[in-house]
Amino acid sequence: MLIALLLFPAFPLLKTSAAYNASGARDYLAAHSENPWSVMALTALGQASSTAFLTSVSGANAIDYEAPILAITALGQNPRTFGATDYIAALKSYYSDGQIGDASTINDDIFGTLALVSAGESLDDAVIVDSKNFIISHQNSDGGWGFSIMANSDTNMTASAILALLSAGTDSSDSHIQSALSFLQASQNDDGGFPYYSNSGSDSSSTAWVIWALNGLNISPGGLVKSGHTPVSYLESNQSDQGYFKYQPDSSEDSFSAITTAYAVIALQGKKLPLNITANDIPMKKFTFRIEGSEETICSGEAFGPTALDIVKNAKNICGFTYEIEDTGWGPYLKKINNDEAAGMAGWLYLVNNLSPNVGAADYKLQPGDSVLWYYGDFNWQPASSSVDLTVTVEDGDVKGDDAAEDTISFIVDANSLDFGKLNPGSSAAKNITLSNNGASDIHIEALVGGDSLFTENLDLNNVSWKNFETDIVQAGSRDVNVKLSVPAGYSDGSGAKSAQLTFWAVAE
Repeated sequence: MLIALLLFPAFPLLKTSAAYNASGARDYLAAHSENPWSVMALTALGQASSTAFLTSVSGANAIDYEAPILAITALGQNPRTFGATDYIAALKSYYSDGQIGDASTINDDIFGTLALVSAGESLDDAVIVDSKNFIISHQNSDGGWGFSIMANSDTNMTASAILALLSAGTDSSDSHIQSALSFLQASQNDDGGFPYYSNSGSDSSSTAWVIWALNGLNISPGGLVKSGHTPVSYLESNQSDQGYFKYQPDSSEDSFSAITTAYAVIALQGKKLPLNITANDIPMKKFTFRIEGSEETICSGEAFGPTALDIVKNAKNICGFTYEIEDTGWGPYLKKINNDEAAGMAGWLYLVNNLSPNVGAADYKLQPGDSVLWYYGDFNWQPASSSVDLTVTVEDGDVKGDDAAEDTISFIVDANSLDFGKLNPGSSAAKNITLSNNGASDIHIEALVGGDSLFTENLDLNNVSWKNFETDIVQAGSRDVNVKLSVPAGYSDGSGAKSAQLTFWAVAE
């Protein structure tokens, strides 16, 4: 018999309670973060986590890509470009005959649907539509789903199937979802928790998955009372003093404890799968950047946008630094990178193309050719800089430049123009410029190049890549800089005009 939705009135989603030690779970997960579920749970807690392992995902089955995709989209990133390969294309390669992955199983269709929806794929996409229909067509007569098409119903697959159907556009009042909800209610044990299979002992993982489904349906888990217990009270009772969640009350820590804990955290934070849906049309382009700490260069190179703040998030995967972003009334605020934390009049600031934008970094949409400098310093101070506009026409062109305005720290670039002449693939040209310190202190100078990839990938300063260039100039001193542009022998981006901007910037020594 179907249980009407009215039996489960809508409540605000569950928030953390006094019995739930969120900070303990966070610390435990942070120490066990090398799995997609920990990344999702830490994201639900508003905590940054290690994500470098997500850039090299590979597998022989559809399911190998699905949790990583859900973790990447939870971070607000694009799984098509986050790693070395397009994970959405890889997942879709397992679509065949109206379903995803192994035709005998349902779990890969359920999580495949969740992953594709989370990545912003259209709900009209054939893979999503067919997978949704495949899930519906294999619902058991008791209202639940099993791991495979021939398996008995279990709470885990039933709860996740509800979420997959909801994400694919099925209304919560649909008979398939209501029948599944009835199955879950009938599976609840007297301790308030849920078992994997009916008529067996409750466990934290199964209980967490059921709470996900309830959260997705906007049903308060605290409203499901059995013998004076709720799913929430059962789950909270299984958290250990060390922060992790035990699989069952008498269980001890094991290799799966981090994932069990991640499941529980997602549930108790009032979340569901997918945690986030990213926009498929976000332009994912790489931009040159440099991040300067109070004592050293933290990271430099090229990273994905689309915003200036995303540069920091994505650069972490390159250099492995730590950062903290705080939500404020004015939007996200970069509070800390490594040990450099905003305090008093010092904090993290950013420049785009040598200019300080008048909007927050999370709102600054980068444009092709932009270069970004993040630096730690006084809010009333910014480093001096001078820029040279670079252009070249492969086989027929020139390069020119001009000086930028001086700042409190002052130096001069003597070149008004640079002419590299006509460059063919396999050839190069070099010119010298002079940097002169006409300020009141010794200075340290580094460089940024933004623009066409011919320059960002092939411009050297004093025989090293511009990314590694640095020099010190004493007061009233000067330094010659050899600027060399090379066109690779295998250059395949076509002939014609190319442009970029070379920016030198200085800080006081």
